[in-house]
Amino acid sequence: MSAANSKSKSKPQSQTQSQKSPSPTLWTKAFTRDLDWRKDELRNVVFWVISLFSLVLGTLLGVLDFQGLPCLALYFATVVVVPSFYWNTFLGVDEEDFGGKMEILGDSLGPAAAMFVLSWVGTFSMIYG
Repeated sequence: MSAANSKSKSKPQSQTQSQKSPSPTLWTKAFTRDLDWRKDELRNVVFWVISLFSLVLGTLLGVLDFQGLPCLALYFATVVVVPSFYWNTFLGVDEEDFGGKMEILGDSLGPAAAMFVLSWVGTFSMIYG
C-alpha cells in the first residue's frame, strides 16, 4: 500500500514540474539566444531561415533589375554567410558540434536555390517583361 501511495504522490509532482517549465517551441528557440539545440531542430530552423532569405533576396534582385551570373554568384556567396552568421552570432551555436557548416546547411541549399530563382525570375518578369 505504501508503494501505491508513493507512486500517486510522485505523479502530481512531475506534472507540476512539466507545467512550470514547458519546453520552448521551435519558433521560440529560433529567436532566443544560448539554448540547447538538437541537430534536427537546428537544421529545420536553418532551412526556414535560408528559404525566407532566398525569397527576399530573389524578390529584391528582381525589383532592382539585376540580371545574369552576378546575381547567382551573389546569392550563393550570401546563402552560406547569412545563415552561418545567424547561428554563430545570434543563436550562439558552435557549428563543429553539429558536424560543420555544410552538415547544418545540408538539404536546405537545393530548395532555397529554387525559391531564389523562382522569386527572382518571377518578379523580374512581372515588372520588366
